Parts: sequence; structure tokens; C-alpha cells
Amino acid sequence: MKRQRERGAILVLTAVMLPLAIGVCALALELSMAFQRQSQLQQVADSAALSAAQQLDGTAGGVAQAVIAAGSAVRSRYVRGVDRVVLNPAVLAFAADLAGPWLDAGAAQGAPAGLRYVRTDMAAQGAAFTVLPVAFGRLLGGSAATTVGARAVAGPNGTRVLPLAICAPSSLPTATRFNGAGLDERIDYGLRFGVAYNLLALNPAPGAASGEYFLLDPASPPGSAAVPASTENSQVAPFMCVGKLAYPSLAGALHLRRSGSFGLWQQLNSRFGIYSGSDACDPFTAPPDSNVREYRGSLASWLSSYPPQAAAASSTPGAGKPLASVADGAYPLPPSPPAQYGTLWAYGPARRSNNSAFLASHWNSLYPAAPAFSATGSNWPALGPYNNTLFKTAPTAYPGRKDRRLLYVPLLACPVAAGTSVDGTVLAVARFFLTAQASAAEVPGEFAGILSAQELAALATDVELLR
Repeated sequence: MKRQRERGAILVLTAVMLPLAIGVCALALELSMAFQRQSQLQQVADSAALSAAQQLDGTAGGVAQAVIAAGSAVRSRYVRGVDRVVLNPAVLAFAADLAGPWLDAGAAQGAPAGLRYVRTDMAAQGAAFTVLPVAFGRLLGGSAATTVGARAVAGPNGTRVLPLAICAPSSLPTATRFNGAGLDERIDYGLRFGVAYNLLALNPAPGAASGEYFLLDPASPPGSAAVPASTENSQVAPFMCVGKLAYPSLAGALHLRRSGSFGLWQQLNSRFGIYSGSDACDPFTAPPDSNVREYRGSLASWLSSYPPQAAAASSTPGAGKPLASVADGAYPLPPSPPAQYGTLWAYGPARRSNNSAFLASHWNSLYPAAPAFSATGSNWPALGPYNNTLFKTAPTAYPGRKDRRLLYVPLLACPVAAGTSVDGTVLAVARFFLTAQASAAEVPGEFAGILSAQELAALATDVELLR
């Protein structure tokens, strides 16, 4: 009898516990499905945000492409229980700053300037993706459904601008230089297209005897507290190697260090496949250019007088005159030895006032020389030497990357306040072509134009997930 009573008790207990056990197992299964759904939605949100942020360039077309790219990035993804993802554009929101305001795609196309960040919120994808029925969980006192979701924010983690700034020779964005009848030349911020400048030897201050250049704090963005240690050579070196700042915007006061000597020239020379000196660059993160030929001396063979230096020689500033190059004096320029003009047109030609290209046959008018340039233009290739295979040397030790020799250099409003650690304001970002290897005394950069807002936005293409 006792055993029969025990068996009966076990049967009763089993009858009571079995539904509960089944419910617990079912709830665990449903929770597992919810976690899986949430994980899949997060992957969709991350992919859509990253793909969209890579397309933003400050234009309405960039926003439109961002919507398309986000949809394409997740089209092959499946969410269990729903099937393939067809992204609802309402998932996307755009902003110029992480603090917002966040604009939907339509509003963003109407005001695209400065938009850099993309936020995705899968709640806008609809209940079919975010709500899961929980039949067994309800038996245990839970709700009838579980809501899952996912959000992501993506945006630039930096901008490909060199942590070296110089004073703008002029505050005028565009001016016209007279070189004789019919030879009006376009000048941007006081710089002549096709002329290689020593970026360490420019100074708009009247009577200046030395160049004015600065190292940028590559890690402390405008508006943040200055960290003087961040502008020490050892801290700036890796950023000089890759040519990048760790923030996406140059708007506001930049933190600068006035340097008595330039000690980061070896980092610039990684573009030529040279990895030596203190704080040497990593060839995998700072590869050489696909063309490592220096354009000085006999290697600048399209010039009739081989320049021993890559940049134009400095002018001799007088009272009220800035420190510039021999190519920058007022018309008429006194004739200079041809070599003193340095390497001309390695990347591209001078520009007329209507932005069309001058011909190499105009050299003796644009750059008066004694003796004159001979056989002018006979060897200069129409696309410029850098983009011509006849004037190209490929790197040997490491794979090259095209356009690594293009330096994007901030032009500062000068004078900058006195002192070592100072703040400065950027007027524009100039594109310079590194014509030859740099040294402690010379960074030879041929002026190749000012970046438009759209081009500058395109430099902030290295995006990452931020939230």
C-alpha cells in the first residue's frame, strides 16, 4: 500500500510538473529565438549604417547613394521567420553631429551639407521583424509577444588630412595673376598651380626671414581641450605616416605646435617606400605610392635645365614683402636661372583664369628665366609626368597605392598667435603633390588646387561603428 501511495504521489507530481517543465523549455526556446532575431537585426543595422555612411559626401546625390548602398548591403541577409531583408528607408537617419538633429532621407537630401553620420533603427522596419509571439511564455505569466530591436550609428573616424599646416600666402580664395597679354593665371590663396613650393619656407608676414609651419594635434579635435603632449613628434609620427587626423572635421580652432625644426620628414618619405629613422612607418598601414620616382635633377627630364632642388627657390623678402618663392613675385618677374624654379608641372599644368590649362610652350612667359627654357614643352606629357608610364618607377619591396604622394595640407589664417602651443583657424585645405623626397629643410609640394567641400567630405571615408 505504501508503494502504491508513493507511485500515486509521483504520478500526481509528474502530472503537475510536466506542463510546467514543457513551458519552461518552450520559453527557453522562444527566448533563444528572440536573441537570434535580435542578433540578426543588429547585423542588418550595422551593415546598413556602415554602407550608408561611406557614401556621404555633402551632396544630395550622396544621400541618395547612401540609401541605395544600405539597401544593397542587407539585401542578401535573411532574418529567421521573416525571409530576406528589403530595407525600409525609414530605418535611416542622417546628421552632421552625433548629438543630432537627425534627419530622415528626404530631409537630408534637402540639406545635405555637412552630413557625416548615419543612424539605423530597425524599429522602422516593422513589426514583422521586431515582434515575436510568445505562446508558452504567456502560460508562465509573461506577455503574449517579445519585442526585439537593433540600432547602430556609423560615421568617420578621421579624415585624410596631413597633421602639418602652413600659413595661406593670401587670404583670397581666388585671384588673377597677370603674366602678359592673354596670359591671365588663376591663383588660389596665393598659390600657383604647377609650381612646387617648399612647404617649410612660406610665410605671408612682411619681411619674414623663415617659414611658418605647424604640427597639428592629430587626436584632439576642434572644441576639445588642448593636449600639448599630443603634438610631440613621437605622437604625430604615425599620423604623418598615413596622412590622417583622428577626427572628421576641421571646423573650429585647431590645436597647433609651432616647431623650431621639422623632424618628421622621414615619415613623409614612406610614400617613396623608405622606412627608416625614429618612429619609422609601418609599410602595411603607410604603403608607398604606386609611382616612387623622384622628380628632381635628371629624373625631371621634361625640363631643359635639370633642377637640383625639387621646390622653387625662396625669394628674398624685403620690407613689406612676404617670404615666397622666386615664382611668386609681381609681374614682370626678373629672370632667374631655370633651375631656381624647381620642378615644374610634375602633377599638372598652370591654370588660366578660366581654369583651363596653359600649354608648356608658355613656360618662358610664366617663368622668365635666364637662360630661357629651351625646347619648351617638347618632352612634357599632356597628362603630367606622375600619371604617365614613361615617368614612372614602381615600388619593389611593398605594393604601392596610387595618389599616396598627394598631401592634403590645411592652410591657416595667419598670423597665428605667438607661442609654442597655439590655436589656429583653417581657411581651406590645399592639395600638394610631393615631387621628391622630403628633408629636414624641404618638403617639396607642387600646388594642385584647393579641395571643395565635397572633396573634403570624401576624405572622411574611413567610417566605423560608433554606437
